[in-house]
Amino acid sequence: MVDAVTTALADRYAVERVLGSGGMATVYLARDRKHDRQVAVKVLKSDLAAAVGPERFLREIRITARLNHPHILPLLDSGDAGGFLYYVMPHVSGGSLRQRLRGDATLSIQDAVRITEQVASALDHAHRLGVVHRDMKPENILFSEGHAIVADFGIAKVVSAVSRDQLTRSGFPLGTPGYMSPEQAAGSTAQDPRTDVFGLACVTYEMLVGETPGMWPSDEAVRMGRFLDASSDHRERLDRLPGHLEQTLVKALAMRPAGRYASPGDFASALAGSAEHGAKLGDAAVRDVVERAAALDAEHFDEDGALSVGGVEQVAAEAGIPPARVREAIGELERARAGVPAVASGSAKPAFRKGRLSIDRTVPGRMDEADYEILVDEIQRALGFVGSVSRVGGTLNWNGTKPGFVGRDVRVTITRGRDDTRVHVEEHIDLRGFSMFAPAWGAAGGALATLGLMLYLGLPGEASVIALPMAFVGAALVATGIPRGLARKYAPELESLADRLAAHVERRALPGAANHRDE
Repeated sequence: MVDAVTTALADRYAVERVLGSGGMATVYLARDRKHDRQVAVKVLKSDLAAAVGPERFLREIRITARLNHPHILPLLDSGDAGGFLYYVMPHVSGGSLRQRLRGDATLSIQDAVRITEQVASALDHAHRLGVVHRDMKPENILFSEGHAIVADFGIAKVVSAVSRDQLTRSGFPLGTPGYMSPEQAAGSTAQDPRTDVFGLACVTYEMLVGETPGMWPSDEAVRMGRFLDASSDHRERLDRLPGHLEQTLVKALAMRPAGRYASPGDFASALAGSAEHGAKLGDAAVRDVVERAAALDAEHFDEDGALSVGGVEQVAAEAGIPPARVREAIGELERARAGVPAVASGSAKPAFRKGRLSIDRTVPGRMDEADYEILVDEIQRALGFVGSVSRVGGTLNWNGTKPGFVGRDVRVTITRGRDDTRVHVEEHIDLRGFSMFAPAWGAAGGALATLGLMLYLGLPGEASVIALPMAFVGAALVATGIPRGLARKYAPELESLADRLAAHVERRALPGAANHRDE
């Protein structure tokens, strides 16, 4: 193959070696004989060349030649030589983003944003001329004098002219796994700039986290602005990013194109804005900033003389602190100054009625639904068994059953009111299938024990007229008292759980008035 290409291009280019090979083409390092310079010659694979044809190839490649942008690798030449379809680009010696990531794994936020902005600018230029790249990945981002240069627009334009059926029959990929948009994976031909938004966002994610996302965010993830299914190591790295940066990435990676940014430029602008707040701070620094922000804001009262929480949030945001953390810190400061312990109001003692043990707590402020996951973890850690979770409106329901002779059926409900959040913990005390027979079996056993004792002591048979009914009643009382004994046993554990959940809610609850402003 190399010898055949060398011979076919010998009049114009002296082929030196293979630089790389992909699914659709092979790249050769060559010397331009006419201008005495090194160039990269990209030769289409024979099957793709046959599917495209020389005339269509030369027609489509002319459109790529019109791309003129500082961050796009220009097209120098193209042609058909000995049956080989090829196009020529400058040889860039600064390496690719892939090579850089192999050495550094991740890049700084500043470098990632800068590269994203430069690539987005190139993509926007191409989109204005009707060229969608369709294969954004680190291998196609090269560096020249420190600047990002996007390559492979030639392949993109040629492939766009070939029907999907032709490509599928020929075995050519329609994108690269890990960077391929959902619509590409589905084989849709309705691909527009938002397809490149997805690919670029995958590259940006990899620059910041070290790997591609590995999943397509669900609609719920887009709504919450978090990668809900991120692995633990990805979650740890994402949490070190500025608060709004993850939201920007999630939107750019939305499953449906309509949910993404309209253009790569819009995505890059949002990314730069999210990164301006800088890195997150530790817990101690968060509290220092919030206290100082509160002190500054206290000097500027509104007309009612009240402290503006929004003002504190705005000041704290400059340090990259999310609003929820600000409200948590403000709540702790206000409670500390007022000498109020962090204990929620509600039933002082658990109630046990009709076999159900219930505990209630009410906390001022409304729980943020984004924090429900924390509450579920706390419930399952405290009880030691896993339950099912459901949400109805703003209400979280957790139901868990622990198998065994003494059955445990626990239900936890977190309900958001207008200005408060209610925590309800309930357990049905049950002895499983044996429970409905427990009083009768207990009474019968007690009666038999009484008869045996009477015979042993030699008491007259007439005494059984009184002893037997008393034995039945006493044994029944003992049997029905078992659930109450279990309720007393479980009550401290459930009270502790209710208090911990209430404390979590109290630390993270949104003030009612602030919530109303958002609705």
